[in-house]
Order: sequence, then structure tokens, then C-alpha cells
Amino acid sequence: MNKPGSNGFNEIDYFFNPSRIALVGASSDYRKLGNSILMNLLASEIVVYPVTRNREQVLGVKAYPSLDSLPEPVDLVIVAVAAKYCPGLMSQIQGAGAKAAVVISGGFSETGHPGAQLEEELVRAAKDAGVRVIGPNCVGVSNSRLFNGTFTMMPERGNISLISQSGALGGMLIYTTRAKRIGLNKFASIGNSADVSFVEILDYFTEDPKSSVIMAYVEGIDNGRSFFESLARAAKCKPVVVLKGGRSEPGRRATKSHTGSLAGSTVIFDGMIRQAGCVTAPSLDTFLEIAKLFDYQLLPKGRNIGIISNTGGAGVLATDASAKFGLNIPSLEEETRQELRQVLSPLASVDNPVDVAASGGRREYQITTELMLKDSNLEMLLVICGVPTFAGMTQTEHAAGTLEGIRTADVKKPVVGVWLAGDIGKPGKDLLEMNRIPCYDDPALAALCMARVTEYSEMHRKRND
Repeated sequence: MNKPGSNGFNEIDYFFNPSRIALVGASSDYRKLGNSILMNLLASEIVVYPVTRNREQVLGVKAYPSLDSLPEPVDLVIVAVAAKYCPGLMSQIQGAGAKAAVVISGGFSETGHPGAQLEEELVRAAKDAGVRVIGPNCVGVSNSRLFNGTFTMMPERGNISLISQSGALGGMLIYTTRAKRIGLNKFASIGNSADVSFVEILDYFTEDPKSSVIMAYVEGIDNGRSFFESLARAAKCKPVVVLKGGRSEPGRRATKSHTGSLAGSTVIFDGMIRQAGCVTAPSLDTFLEIAKLFDYQLLPKGRNIGIISNTGGAGVLATDASAKFGLNIPSLEEETRQELRQVLSPLASVDNPVDVAASGGRREYQITTELMLKDSNLEMLLVICGVPTFAGMTQTEHAAGTLEGIRTADVKKPVVGVWLAGDIGKPGKDLLEMNRIPCYDDPALAALCMARVTEYSEMHRKRND
């Protein structure tokens, strides 16, 4: 493992690639955060030193009464004690050899004036000690390939890195990624960002070769110019998906009480995101799904989408949604239509969207997928299936046929699935996702995600021309 800073990264690397971590506030009480964080750390790939004055052992591991008593220097200290004790710990953290600290504790600027004063004291003490601080009032940080320094679950390993101004929301997103088979690389809950800023984490993820997509949940930004420049740098290298909280006036008031941040004009913010070359997500669910599509599939080379379905209604809904989000639904080449007529039922519709009819199974999905991917009028493909429970069809044959069609076409175009019918469709959906074909429950969601990916692709093609 590279030592922090040895791979050309800046001091932020200490937060994500430590060899040894101390946890101040380690606890054997399952009701305390210091217990959850310690359990996560002990399941990680690094050396952990619990620090507590109450016990000689915590969770079966030798504990230390103070940072001064640790047997060797540490790279990172995680702090989970009452806010009033945090400023005084900074010099001890320096003495323990650490240049980085994550302050989980709340009770700072998010609580009002007294807390804001305490936060200023924390920042001064950290600066005097030469210690960088993430937080306070946060969930922590994690590197899925190394350690989990949070009190939430470790995500599955992947390529997406997530920055969140909301700790609890970030934690809930991690739970959801596990259900949606979305792997994360690194996670940073920055809380009040009293010292280490949103921009510094964003710049770090931009440089990180293991982060291929960046997700950013933003409520309020103090330095708009620096934020814009950081987003623009990131978007030149990799897709950046932004979800903005505090879009309404009540939401902006809630932002102030949540992390002590100020949320500015939504119109100005959205314009800045587009100008920087990033894409926005309109909701929490789309936030994850757009990022997953970026991670799983190639960027499209244009806006022309092909649609396959075995239910005409779903094909119509997908067409409506695609048009709403600015995608084109072109006619197929005559050669494609002729070949489809020879394969599909007389009841099928052989122009875009193609309806293979309810009788279409594995063979029909395989051939239709192959032919449409080879069609030069199309630049991406949306495959929809209402999984039948009749005529001896299996729950996975349409998905298997789709995968066969992708392999035999051997054409580099993005493919997305929509598998309907709830639990009946789940085995087929799971098969596609295991093969990195993002699969959704709603044609409109799939169309929105494909439109956002297309938007990013277009912006960056134009900038590179």
C-alpha cells in the first residue's frame, strides 16, 4: 500500500489511505457511535487503536487511555466525543503523529452561535497543531478497498466516489447502493466543512485514478468561484453527478440549521453546474441511477435511441419519456426492418420502437438486440421486458437473449434495460445487472438517465472538437 502522499496526492490522501488509525471515544456500548465506528474499523484492513479512559479493552481489543499512550504513530485520528473536548484534542493528535482528523461529533455551528464559537476554536487549534480536519458533525470517511471510518455500512467495492454535505443522507445512500448493486470507491461525509472544504475533496477525487465517477450532494457552498472551477476540472476528467438540496426557500432555511451552510439561488446554481460540464439529478433515486449508468456503460455518441419491448404500452411510455428528455427516436434502416420481419411474429411492430409481441422470447430478444445495435441510425438501446408467466417462458430468458444479442453484435453502444413485473422480473433484472447492464423499473427513469449521460457526452465532445 502506498504511504499517504507518496502517490503524488496532496495531504487529503491521509484521510483515505491511512495505515494506522486511532479512534478517540471508542465504546463497548452498542448505543454509542464510538461502538459502531470501532466495529467497522476492526473489520477493515488497517491497524486500529481504540482510545478510551473507561476500559482496558473494547470489543476484545487492547484500549489506550490517551493518544499519548499509543505504542506507535498513527496516520489518522477519528474523534467521537462531546464537542467541548474536541479543540483540546488537536495538539494530542499532532503528538500522536497524525496530520489528519475526522471529527464525527456534532454540537458546533449547526446548533447556533455558541456552537459556531466552539467550531472556530476547533479550527484554530487544528491549524496551530498542523492537523487537517474533516467535519465536524459528519458520518466519517471510507475507502471500500481499505477501511470504513464511519458508523454506517461499508459499501460494495466499485468505481464511484461520493461527497455528501449531509451525513445521514450519505449513510442512507450507502445502504441503497448495496440494494442497487452500485459499488463505491471512496466516501466522504464533510458535515460543516469547518476546515477541509468540499472543493478539496472534489479535487482529490478528480485526481484519484480509482474514482471513475463522482457523486456530490450539495446544500450550500461558501466560495462559489472555487467550487465552479473545481467542478469544471473534475468534469474534464470524469462524469460528475450533482444533487442539490435547499432548492426551495424552506429548504434553504433547513440547510442553514442542518450544516450551518448558506444555500444560494437555485437558478444560478443550476447554470453553474451546466457551465462546468456536470449533470444534475432531480431526485435521490435518480442521483444513484445516473451515476450507475455512467459507471456501467459507454458514453453514447449521439441522441438517437432504439427501443425494444414485448408490451406495446411500455414502448409507448418509453418513447414519450425519451422525447420529453430530448432524445431522438429515429426510424430503423430498411435492411433492419426487413430482417426483423423475417424473425418476429406477424403481430410484431418492426419500426422504432420495436414491439416483439408477447410471444417473443429468448431468440426474438437476441436477434432484435443484435440487429438494432448494428443499425447505424441508432446510438444507444433501451430494452424493455414485461416478463411473461405463460407459454412456458422462464423468468430469465429475455435477459439471456438480450445479453447474447449484445455479444453477437459486438458493437460499442450503451444498452439499458427496463424489467417490469416486480418480483417476477427480478431474476432477469439481476442477470442483466450482474453483466453491468443497468436495469430500471420505470421507462421514464431509464430515459432520464440516458438523457443525462447523453448531455454529458455532448458537452465534452463539443469542448474537445
